[in-house]
Amino acid sequence: MAACSDATPAEPAAIACDSTKLGVERTIAVTADAGSIETLLNDGEVVLTFDDGPDPRRTPAVLAQLDQQCTKATFFLLGGQADRYPDMVREIARRGHSLGGHSWSHANLMTLTADAAHSEVSTGMDAVNAALAGTGAKAIMFRFPFVATNAELSADVREMGLLEVGVTADGADWTKNRPEASVDMILQKLDLAGRKGVILLHDPFDKSDERVNLLLSRLKLDGYRIVALGSAETGQ
Repeated sequence: MAACSDATPAEPAAIACDSTKLGVERTIAVTADAGSIETLLNDGEVVLTFDDGPDPRRTPAVLAQLDQQCTKATFFLLGGQADRYPDMVREIARRGHSLGGHSWSHANLMTLTADAAHSEVSTGMDAVNAALAGTGAKAIMFRFPFVATNAELSADVREMGLLEVGVTADGADWTKNRPEASVDMILQKLDLAGRKGVILLHDPFDKSDERVNLLLSRLKLDGYRIVALGSAETGQ
């Protein structure tokens, strides 16, 4: 497994990245026209993703759990949060994770006018990329709030040069599920999807780090392999 050679040590103590860690099987360099992420995955491969950050109270603990297993994820950030906490955005990128947008304010874009929905996407993406300025990273991925979209909204996102990323398996952590219940739900949904897909959790929630710790342990135990997403535009 090409797991951990590029893992960034957690601070203050370095993490020993070896075959005992979950690591990263491979990285897919995506472009705006990459299509469905699920179709790019082999059996047993999953992509880790987190929505709604950054949150300086809870995102660092999630990053620490990912570091402990020498693995990588994609964080879909709200523009308002990225604008408020640009240092946290840069820290996520510094640790080797990729970033995407999740609108400016988490509005349900299907309830807005076309112009208002476009603005939610564009201002959100601008805020994320403004925070990333000078890092060499660029956000080109987008996830709709509530994963709620239609043909017109998805077409507009493509015309903006963005790759829409959906969800295969979530743990309904917004319902305040216990970590065990969330992880069980994710694994059940992966089984139904043929043991591959895109996993969704949220980094700003209560017990987010506990969910991540348990999820990573269960994925390793069940023989899943982590695929990271990177941007072909930047080489990140």
